Amino acid sequence: MKISKIKSHLLDCGYRSDLLRSDYQFSEGQTVNPLVGFSQLPLDARSSCVAVLQTKGDPKSEVQQCRPTGAPLVFVCAGDSLQWWRQGAESPTWVDSVHEDTVEQFFDDRRDDFSPDAIYRAKTWGRFRKEFQLSFVDIGLMPLVEEEVGNALEQFIERSVTSTKSRLGWNVISAEQGHWLLKSVFWLLSARILRDKSVSTFTDLDLPDVDNTFSTLARHYGTPSITIGSNLQREALSQVAEELVRFSNLSLTTTESLAHVYENTLISKATRSELGTHSTPSYLVDYIVGNLSDWIEEIPEAQRSVFEPACGHAAFLVSAMRLLTELLPASKATPGRRRQYLRKRIHGIDKDHFALELARLALTLTDLPNPDGWDLKAEDMFLTDALETQSKTNTILLANPPFENFSESESQHYQAKDASPTISNKAAEMLKRALEAMQPGSVFGFVMPQSVLHAKFASEARRVLLERFELREISLFADNVFSFADVESTVLIGRCVGASTKASNSVRYQKVREWQMDDFRSSYQVANARVVSQSRFVEADDWEMRVPDLEEVWDYFSKHSLLDERASLGQGLQYKGVTLPENAITYSSSEFPASEQGFIRFEPDDIDTTSLPKSFWMSLDDSLIRRALTGTTTGVPQILLNYAPVSRGPWRLKALIDSIGHPVTSRFITVRSNQFSLESLWGILNSPVANAFAFSHLGKRDNIVGVMRKLPVPEGEIFPELDDAVRTYFTAAESGCPADEMQQLLARVDAAVLARYDLPVDLEHKLLSLFDGWERLGVPFCQADLLPQELGGVVRFSDFVKYEADWPSTNGRRGVLIDKKIAGTISPHERTELESLQAYAELYLDRETPTPTRELERLEEMILSRSGKSGGES
Repeated sequence: MKISKIKSHLLDCGYRSDLLRSDYQFSEGQTVNPLVGFSQLPLDARSSCVAVLQTKGDPKSEVQQCRPTGAPLVFVCAGDSLQWWRQGAESPTWVDSVHEDTVEQFFDDRRDDFSPDAIYRAKTWGRFRKEFQLSFVDIGLMPLVEEEVGNALEQFIERSVTSTKSRLGWNVISAEQGHWLLKSVFWLLSARILRDKSVSTFTDLDLPDVDNTFSTLARHYGTPSITIGSNLQREALSQVAEELVRFSNLSLTTTESLAHVYENTLISKATRSELGTHSTPSYLVDYIVGNLSDWIEEIPEAQRSVFEPACGHAAFLVSAMRLLTELLPASKATPGRRRQYLRKRIHGIDKDHFALELARLALTLTDLPNPDGWDLKAEDMFLTDALETQSKTNTILLANPPFENFSESESQHYQAKDASPTISNKAAEMLKRALEAMQPGSVFGFVMPQSVLHAKFASEARRVLLERFELREISLFADNVFSFADVESTVLIGRCVGASTKASNSVRYQKVREWQMDDFRSSYQVANARVVSQSRFVEADDWEMRVPDLEEVWDYFSKHSLLDERASLGQGLQYKGVTLPENAITYSSSEFPASEQGFIRFEPDDIDTTSLPKSFWMSLDDSLIRRALTGTTTGVPQILLNYAPVSRGPWRLKALIDSIGHPVTSRFITVRSNQFSLESLWGILNSPVANAFAFSHLGKRDNIVGVMRKLPVPEGEIFPELDDAVRTYFTAAESGCPADEMQQLLARVDAAVLARYDLPVDLEHKLLSLFDGWERLGVPFCQADLLPQELGGVVRFSDFVKYEADWPSTNGRRGVLIDKKIAGTISPHERTELESLQAYAELYLDRETPTPTRELERLEEMILSRSGKSGGES
């Protein structure tokens, strides 16, 4: 079997001869020389589809060598057969072997699946559109390859910058020197990439001749060259170029790999802080553009045009440009014909000049071999009308703007220029101005801070959005999306329909939690996606666009009393800051005049819920207190609740009993009630219901008093079974009861609370499932699950605790109901009870008397063996 034979079959599958590269060189030290097939230009790890190689030894290791190509489909010619391998993110997998006599039929049967367009779509769009997925394409391969290349380039740039500083004797460098240094190293890297990608003017480039290298690159960009101020600088850069010559082949480098370099290496902390820069990760860019692709395809070819305000390194523009090229007829997608089409339809603005240089390179690399000519302008979108003008004239808007509020100096600057913002937040200001200018039929994909969904400052932007647009998706993300920004974000995807917005429009609404991000990055899987009507946001106060987790549970509790109807809640006192009198003492570990013992901080961090925090002596002098709130009240028994969440997971509350009534600071919420006992309040506020409520409604935020006041509470005032369970738990804690017994006793408390809430079993299961895999805090035992998964949706938690406490009685009751079922006298209520008992009985028996599986299998084999012999003899 020869590679040349497979090449002819690939041509029949739709590969262009000029995109099938023989003896492809992609890394230093490679021992295989594969034929690599690409779907389109540029030839990189995104467009690579198939690799074909002639085995020289171990096929698996040879296939593994081809991993940097990013090609998911690999064929190995081995003797008289063809091996089919699936290149994976972790390791390659053998799929099948085909004899050479049937190879032609093999490719004929799979012509559509093996076509370059099908594989490219599976690699890129298949991660979130199932109709494009192919079983032999590992959707996690391409992002991983891009990240690995990005990491290698990042390390090279860091080494080069450090060594060049040393050669120049720059121990402490100015901002100007730092910019020159980074830009120079980056230009050398750019030239090497263009050379490896065989761009005609770079193929014979001698990189260490830095003057010629810079002038060649400047001509390609259409920008001034970098000034080399001395021979020492020239020699230092020449050394970097020498090292770069020895670096691995960069022909398969994607613009997404360069985005990783920009975010992690090329952007300074000062720039990130000044401009609010947080680079959009490539997986999020692909997700947004991919989810807009069908709408973009509906826009007439001549009307498709893209605008990215605050474009940075042009991540969105690059992705959109790939899509625009993909949507062109083949005759128009050639480099020569698409050049002007794309340059008239790609527009970006940004304040960061260096980011725009990277943007030019990224766009140029994506449109090889064509040179620059892109419409990228260094401009402040808040200072001119460019934002409105471009939003009005373009049909595709993509953006990840700065999330910060305008500083006082910035507001004064814009005011002096007669360009005062109307909203205090930069992202919301951009959103409102862009949405107001967009025309019907235009589409958008924006990354925003989550505050735009609910904050008052963004209410006008939300009104415009809900009145003029149909929303397709609202996705909420934890604060670990961006490498250098600790902020919760949201993705908004929609289309302008003018004044005819359908109130009944359905919106995909999903939350991606911190621990779900790995799955989302690799395959865009989201466990809790739901569909809601856009009308709910239109009808909400201030057009609020939040949907809490477990909404069905909170809807069920809508007629329950709220906590603030049965108790008073408030935040503790706040001392004055810089305005405190000189030598004033607010608190101390030692007693001082007119001081009282109280609590300053919710510590230690691992404090048990049966304990109290470390006490201090506190001053309650009015002259030292900025806000007293409820923190100065003493002598009133209370529950102390943590103001800051104790974890990022769903177990975020710790309620403590303060039977004396100490003064507390604002790190505490005080809960006092004349209707509930302290024991009942403690049980309710430490329960799964209260923790789930806080987690669902507050996310990353503190336990805001105004929200906690809305916690639904059980009906009634006196809960003797709950009070008794709490007192028993406290007594056991004081006596040092073993951990397993403490867990059982706290389960009695939770059971008493949940029984009072009386949720339907399916809703209770949804609530309890929120805590699966999360270790409970403030308890002397390890507990990561509340209810065994086998019982979810069948057995109530209170019944589970009862069954666990007394198996003989449980089994006896099961027997009675079984007899009733056989006799035909069982009632509907009893039938439901029997289902619950049967589910528990199966769990109990499997746990207490596990089936000897191996022995049964051996016995089964013996019986079957004898049966076979007996059958043969008859």
